[in-house]
Amino acid sequence: MAEPGRKYMRVAPDSNEYVQIDFKTEGDFSFDYAALVVEESPMGGCSIVCLKSFGIKVGLVCRLKLGHMAPLLSEVVWKSELDDQVTKYGIKFLE
Repeated sequence: MAEPGRKYMRVAPDSNEYVQIDFKTEGDFSFDYAALVVEESPMGGCSIVCLKSFGIKVGLVCRLKLGHMAPLLSEVVWKSELDDQVTKYGIKFLE
């Protein structure tokens, strides 16, 4: 069952799971940054934690490679600042 206020249930990722982020949306995948995955949604998304200095912004469309999956076109849909250096982002898979 989903938590109150959530449309879909969230699941914890495998320990120390990370995502590779490529700011380009076409061409060969070549990641610019890696971030820690903190939640996954079976409905096509996840949340990640990384440094603010990465330059990720809400509305950014990029490609993410999660584990052994092929890179997925994705969009940053929300953010929550955890402290002055670390931010949590909500990601929606677009394919």
